[in-house]
Amino acid sequence: MDTTDAIRLVSGAVLIAVGVPIFYLARYLSASEENKKRIAQALKIIGIVWISAGAIFYLVVLLTHII
Repeated sequence: MDTTDAIRLVSGAVLIAVGVPIFYLARYLSASEENKKRIAQALKIIGIVWISAGAIFYLVVLLTHII
């Protein structure tokens, strides 16, 4: 894979990473009041999982470069 392909791949990943929260925010804002609480709870759980996974990846990379 050359540099151009890597840049395109990363750009696609960034667009997906930005688009997913926007989609879920729009879905939340367009929901009825009864569904907003349920959707908000599900989004909190999804957010915690993603933050945890990101932190684990970050720590693994940091530790592999230190050791």
